[in-house]
Amino acid sequence: MSSGTVIAIAIPALVILATVVGFTSLRRRDAQGLGHLSRETRKRDAGTMAAAPVSDEARELEQSVALARLSTEVAVPEPTIPDVWTPPDPEEIGVTRRQFLNRASVTLMTMGLSTFGAANIAFLWPRPTGGFGSKVKIGTISSVNGVIASSSPAVSFSYFSEAQTYLQPYPMDTATQQAAEAVYSGSVLQGIQMGYVALWQKCPHLGCKVPSCATSQWFECPCHGSQYNRVGEKKAGPAPRGMDRFPVIIDGDKVIIDTGSPSQGPPIGTDTTGQGLEGPHCA
Repeated sequence: MSSGTVIAIAIPALVILATVVGFTSLRRRDAQGLGHLSRETRKRDAGTMAAAPVSDEARELEQSVALARLSTEVAVPEPTIPDVWTPPDPEEIGVTRRQFLNRASVTLMTMGLSTFGAANIAFLWPRPTGGFGSKVKIGTISSVNGVIASSSPAVSFSYFSEAQTYLQPYPMDTATQQAAEAVYSGSVLQGIQMGYVALWQKCPHLGCKVPSCATSQWFECPCHGSQYNRVGEKKAGPAPRGMDRFPVIIDGDKVIIDTGSPSQGPPIGTDTTGQGLEGPHCA
């Protein structure tokens, strides 16, 4: 074996050996350092202990304190019986939150229902007024007859807006009066016997205002074509009856229409005056 070969083998072997030795020494040094004090620390502690030795009195004091601590009994308090709970006096507590909420809810509900009921009663309660819905004075007999005589465009058709009424003259001949007695009754018949009939302006069909027609001398509804003669008896159209009417009251020389007591018009087919069509229709 040549010297070069020996050198090539020896160098790597020496390097490996040096590495193993160094690693082993480091591990040993670390193992010795774990949990052990250094040499300088041990010397410093030994010097301190030698400089300040513990006396016998200190040891005895420490022992006496330890013995006293062990001999001392811990005081355990005696058990006590808890007091029996008694509910407090409601008068002392006053009103609880639950009671307050319950009473407030009941009070508010009662007030709300009372207000609602009072409003309904006030709405339904009849109000004495001087307008439509009560007894309306439309004038004296002479003034009313003057309005009837001067009515235009239809002759003998007088309208009083405050009562929403047509006050029509009713024929006073015997035959007509007898025919009226067979159909009408009560306060309406009393007005007819005095020569007047008060017709509500509203059509019995669907409530339209019924105007008078100057040519036909009838009442003719422009909404659906219902037609009535001069005293409000139905002649044609879809209306279920004649025009509704109010009582006429003569108080001295005053003419009063009771708009608070309407009565239904006469049935279909009623014709007490025999008035026919006097000209072309307006509607």
